[in-house]
Amino acid sequence: MMNGKESCIQSNMVKWMLEFQRPWLLFAFLPLIGILIFHFRNLILKNKSFPKLRINDDHLTKKNNQFISLGIFSELFPYIRFISLGFLILAAAGPGTKRNFLPDEKLGINIMFALDISGSMVNSRDFLPRNRLEVSINLLKEFILKRVSDRLGLVVFAGAAYLQSPLTNDRVALSEILESIDTETIEEQGTAVGDAILLSTFRLKSAPTKTKIIILLTDGVSNTGRIDPETSAETAKAFGIKIYTIGIGRENEEYEVNFSSLQNISDSTKGKFYRAENASELGEVLNEIDLLEKDTLAAKPKQIVETDFLWYLNIALGLMLIDLLGRSLIFKFYA
Repeated sequence: MMNGKESCIQSNMVKWMLEFQRPWLLFAFLPLIGILIFHFRNLILKNKSFPKLRINDDHLTKKNNQFISLGIFSELFPYIRFISLGFLILAAAGPGTKRNFLPDEKLGINIMFALDISGSMVNSRDFLPRNRLEVSINLLKEFILKRVSDRLGLVVFAGAAYLQSPLTNDRVALSEILESIDTETIEEQGTAVGDAILLSTFRLKSAPTKTKIIILLTDGVSNTGRIDPETSAETAKAFGIKIYTIGIGRENEEYEVNFSSLQNISDSTKGKFYRAENASELGEVLNEIDLLEKDTLAAKPKQIVETDFLWYLNIALGLMLIDLLGRSLIFKFYA
């Protein structure tokens, strides 16, 4: 269920119209209309009333003190049955009010995260008591919660790259996916940075917005994959995609880091390189992306149909009850 913060649809205009779920049932009015036409024809040409009402005179005599004069009531009463049938047909046709909530235009950007979950990210000890992967996941979760207007996606990589989430506005689901990531998510060993960039580029290249970004979180040591990071970065640049790289970890530790490679990737795509030796340094990344040019994201209109058949059904049943009581207590029968 979508809460207030996560709602991607806010109504700035509402259109409504009466619609029927089963409009073909309205053809049942044709017999009723035919009977009424026949009746009025008799009234005009033959001066007869239809349906003819025969009243129990003895019964009326007993009730004379309550019914001084039935007059026009006795003439109109036979039509209650037809009116009730009309409302019953309307109820069966499924009347309802359709409301179209037109969304406000939203400003945002499309962002794909490429998260390194290789052995060097997991087994490092430079962020004790946490490792590089845990820090990266925590930073991403903080970032996701702040990106209310953006569409976000996730690629994870080690010896190969895999899509975990396409572009979406559902930040809760994306956070849950991040929580489930561990070292067993990918069996292939190594760090295929180039593959991760290429897969992220493929998911972004057809996005409708002008501003498209890849945020790459890794220690920068690319040692496997089908394509090298430099070639992947050139491909991203060709589609107008910026790559922001975040180097996780410290230099001169047990596991190698290669921040110069990340710097080159960002420079070639007009992005920016950041060091993330601690969680607080992600703030600069967030501020930088907030200053980027915003683009309009299209939100789908929300359509709600409120059924009104019970209202028509209650009227039909009420009129049928009046018809039954009238024939039982006042009039004997229809002839």
